[in-house]
Amino acid sequence: MAKGKKDWGENSKAVDAREKKKEAKKSAHVQEERAKEDSYWEEAGEGAKSKAQAKRDELAKQREEAAQKKAEAKALAAAEEQDAAKKPKAAKVNLAPKVTANQLAQQKEAEVQQRESATKEAVKARQRTVSEDQYSQLVEGENLNREDDGVEARSVTQAISALELDDGAAGDAHPEKRMKAAYAAYLDAEMPRVRLDKPGLKLSQYKEMVWKSWQKSPSNPLNQQP
Repeated sequence: MAKGKKDWGENSKAVDAREKKKEAKKSAHVQEERAKEDSYWEEAGEGAKSKAQAKRDELAKQREEAAQKKAEAKALAAAEEQDAAKKPKAAKVNLAPKVTANQLAQQKEAEVQQRESATKEAVKARQRTVSEDQYSQLVEGENLNREDDGVEARSVTQAISALELDDGAAGDAHPEKRMKAAYAAYLDAEMPRVRLDKPGLKLSQYKEMVWKSWQKSPSNPLNQQP
């Protein structure tokens, strides 16, 4: 029995000794590895800097580079925004205002007055006498029927002949010729307009339209009498 206790005691000590030996060996191995690592970094130019310190320095360098790139991107965006602000803005296109019915009426009235004025100028510029042959060519083919205060006329020539000018035109020796000249000028001025307004009609129809408007026109010498 005593021998068994002795053997058990020796086994326990042996185990402890082996464990301590392992720990010492492990510690020596760790120290050896650290020494090798420090030697490596020293040879690499890092001096006595540890691997952990080298990693910290590397991370700091990466953060610094990231911050620098971020600042550069921000500066570039600000420069682009400033350039865009300096560029001239496109001019706004002003749409033409809508024309009202009143404006259209005024425009039409102005056109009528302009035509009347042009007719009067043509009458003044034209010779005050027109030969019977010339006038016949202008009114040839007319067959106008007009009844005004009992006066009936079947052609422009007959209508002018039937109309009697006021005796107040004492200084005019040839009132009929003056009437013919005025109407000829009026016909020349109005014919293009009626052709444009009513395309496709016969010449006699156009002349009839001009003759009817002539009855009320201020260019008509009869309408100019007091």
